[in-house]
Amino acid sequence: MSNIDDAASVLAHFNRLIAQGVVFYLDNQRQILHEDKGLNFEFRITAALTNKPSGTSLPPTTLPSAGAGDVYQPGSDISINNFAIGPVGDSHVLAFNKFCVVRPHMLLVTADGFRRQYEALDLHDLAAARHVMGSSFQGGGGGREYMMLYNCGVDAGCSRLHKHMQILPKPGNSISGYRLWLDDTEDAVEAMMPFKHFVARFEDLPDANSLLRVYLSLLGNAQAALRDEGGNKPGHAVAHNVVLTRRWMVVIPRRRAGVDGADANAAGMLGMVWLSDEDRLKKWLEVGPADVLAQCGVPNTR
Repeated sequence: MSNIDDAASVLAHFNRLIAQGVVFYLDNQRQILHEDKGLNFEFRITAALTNKPSGTSLPPTTLPSAGAGDVYQPGSDISINNFAIGPVGDSHVLAFNKFCVVRPHMLLVTADGFRRQYEALDLHDLAAARHVMGSSFQGGGGGREYMMLYNCGVDAGCSRLHKHMQILPKPGNSISGYRLWLDDTEDAVEAMMPFKHFVARFEDLPDANSLLRVYLSLLGNAQAALRDEGGNKPGHAVAHNVVLTRRWMVVIPRRRAGVDGADANAAGMLGMVWLSDEDRLKKWLEVGPADVLAQCGVPNTR
C-alpha cells in the first residue's frame, strides 16, 4: 500500500501497476474535441477500456465469481486485491481503478462490502471524499486539483454493485483544450446544458456536514425532477450523478444510462466521454452529443 497523503508515492505505485499489467492505462489515447449546440466535448478513445464492464451490458445485480488474482470481501463485486492504496478512516478504502483514462484514476470504496451503488451518499462518503480531495496529496500532486464522481444506479452509468466514488484529476489545468462546463460561472453556459442539473457553488471545499446538507438539498431537487418518471425502487435513491470539486457540487437526475449505444456516466454528462473504440464514437456523433445527454437526463426546458 501507499501513503494516501503522499502524491509521489501514490503515482509511483500507479506506474508500477501499469508496468505489471495490473492496471490498464495507455498514453497513446486519441483525443477528439467536438462542439455541439454551443458546448465543447472531449472524447478520449483508448484500448485500455476494451474489457471494462458496462452498466448496460452488465447490470450490477449479481456478485461475480472470483477469477485469477481476484479477492472479494463479503458482499462486494469489486476486487481491490493488488489495487489498494490505503484506508481512509474506518469507512472507506482508496484503491486504483483497473481501467483508466487518466493518471491516476482512483476508487473510494466503502469498507463495508454490502453498501450499494444505488444508495445516496452519506456523511461518511462525503467526509472520505473531502479527506482525499483536501489532503496533502491534493497539494503535492503537481499543482493538480482532484474531483469526485458518483454514479448512483444503473441508469446513472454505474457498472458495479459495491458502493464507490471515483477520484481523479480535474481537467482544466492542462493543455488538453477542454475544461468542465461548470467551471465557467457565466449563466449562458449553464443555460446551454441540455439537461436539468442542480448546482451549489463554494468559496472553497466545505466541511463534511455542510457538504451533506448541500447534497441532500440538491438531491431533493433531482427527485422532484424525476417525479414523472415512475419514482425509485424501495431502498434505492433516484438515479443520479454527482460531481464534486473544490468550488462546486452538481447533482444530475438520470432517466437512462445511454441512447442507442452511446452511454454516459457522471464524467460524460459534463462532456468528458471515455470510449474504447471508434464505433462508440460514431454512435455518439450519429445521435448528437447534446441530444444524448438530454435523453440520458431530464431535458432542460428553460
